[in-house]
Amino acid sequence: MKRAVVFAHFDKDNIVDDYVVYYLKALKNAGTDIVFVSCNPINNKEVISDFVINIIDEQHDEYDFGSYKRGYFYLKDCLNKYDELLFVNDSCFGPFYSLDIVFEQMEKENCDFWGITKNLYACKDKSKKTSRMRPHIQSYFIALKKCVFMSEIFDDFMKSIQHEEDKFKIITKYEIGLTQKLIESGYSYKTYITAYEKIDNSPILKWYQLILKYKMPFMKCSLARLKNNMVATVAGYDDVICKVSCYPIKLIENNALRYGVELKHYSPASIFIKRMAYNTALFLPNFVRKTLVFLAGFALKHLKD
Repeated sequence: MKRAVVFAHFDKDNIVDDYVVYYLKALKNAGTDIVFVSCNPINNKEVISDFVINIIDEQHDEYDFGSYKRGYFYLKDCLNKYDELLFVNDSCFGPFYSLDIVFEQMEKENCDFWGITKNLYACKDKSKKTSRMRPHIQSYFIALKKCVFMSEIFDDFMKSIQHEEDKFKIITKYEIGLTQKLIESGYSYKTYITAYEKIDNSPILKWYQLILKYKMPFMKCSLARLKNNMVATVAGYDDVICKVSCYPIKLIENNALRYGVELKHYSPASIFIKRMAYNTALFLPNFVRKTLVFLAGFALKHLKD
């Protein structure tokens, strides 16, 4: 299958980090044509020139879907020659497994669009004060087949993307909204990873199980930047990745340092205790989980790593 990729990028220093270069190279080696779209002008375009067919780096405040929109309209006149259109962003380290394996498996699936993982997301209706589940493909990796990306329905959706002040609205209107719109229009979807589908945001909460047992190709960058440390531990990330891949761990460590985080290398005992604490706390009420996580972090300071 011939694939086009729109790769959405954001960096706090307006550069293309080495882990992004690695990801782009893997996509290129998997036979895709990549349009790289950054929401700000970038300073080192030359590092990706060999891997992409075009670079769009203009300031916009429409987040990932604004970049997806710009890449889509750049490709629109030549999309007919592609079998799949992928929307991918830079929020993940990886891939740890060959993307050829992912593509080969998903080519066998009978569906109109697919992704790596889906989220349940309890969407609160502010007016009725209720919550409802709205399963959707997570926006870090979405693949659309020709019947979708050549449709008027999809084109209208992409035209509707605009700046939103509220992150909740961005998720609701675009990340959730795309899957919901396509389902309502009669299209079907599948996911590459089907494990832990009833756990919301499994790439965060079950990241190492997914990598080790289910060939998850990615790890979310937010884990290494300690953005999720109230719900998940990144302890042992290096051992997990090295068991399944030759991925350069330094790419993760160096990016974390840029975000002010020096990743620690824990002893097996510390990793076991940390994971046990987080897994135990996973389904507990929020205040109980936070207390347990705090106590576990305090105790681990007194363990030799």
